[in-house]
Amino acid sequence: MTEQTFPYVVPLGVAAALPDADHANSYLAVVGADGYWLVDCADSPIGRLQRAGIDPLTVRGIIITHAHPDHIYGLPAYLLGLFLLAVTTDYVWERVLPIYARPEVLASIKALLAVFGDQSWPGELPLEFHEIAPEFGAPVAEDADFTITATPADHSVPSLAVRFSLTGTEHAGTERAFVYSSDTFPCLDVERLALGATLLFHEATDSDNGHTRPGVAGEIARRAGVERLVLMHYNTTPAASAYARNEAAKTFGGPVTLAQAFERYLW
Repeated sequence: MTEQTFPYVVPLGVAAALPDADHANSYLAVVGADGYWLVDCADSPIGRLQRAGIDPLTVRGIIITHAHPDHIYGLPAYLLGLFLLAVTTDYVWERVLPIYARPEVLASIKALLAVFGDQSWPGELPLEFHEIAPEFGAPVAEDADFTITATPADHSVPSLAVRFSLTGTEHAGTERAFVYSSDTFPCLDVERLALGATLLFHEATDSDNGHTRPGVAGEIARRAGVERLVLMHYNTTPAASAYARNEAAKTFGGPVTLAQAFERYLW
């Protein structure tokens, strides 16, 4: 039997909004045979992608779930890094670089990038902006690896959860899928999006202020019938992270792990 290589998810950061010296804010790469999708953009993505063994120039698209600073602040540095990598390696962009988000979030992204509008490099990247409709199961994109859909989440600002299905398996009765909740209060539409998923990354911030407690994340995963639950966007002190895993394990009944930066999660 051939060892499975793709697809996999790599967290580039795992922490909730207040990180520490050893953890970056939550964002991740979803990797297929044809490249990767970046979901949210914190920290310094180029170096972290390289540390994860991913060529940053193989990006297929960027999805921003919402416009809180910890999910968006790395975007200008990431785009500058892509520009500089292309220049130094004589890479020629032969396709556009799409950025997907809810309409309200796209407005924030454009305003953020406009800060650098008098510099030359933003104009060198072939960016395209695509709105994700705020409705359950909204189509996002499809490529050779993935069919991507989304649904609104229940957060303090407009947010969304995303589902990556392996292209070609959606109607074969054997769909393989990864779902990321991003930041959300317990939400029926996010639970519906996760139905039958192979792998669910669910936030576990242990707060009722627009977030989900770890035990509730376990309940959501159990009701959705997912195979594996990985907790994301959690408080990273040893005591808090151990509590989060234990509480989710009590309610899920299946494998629960805490997301670790740079690990590969096959699905």
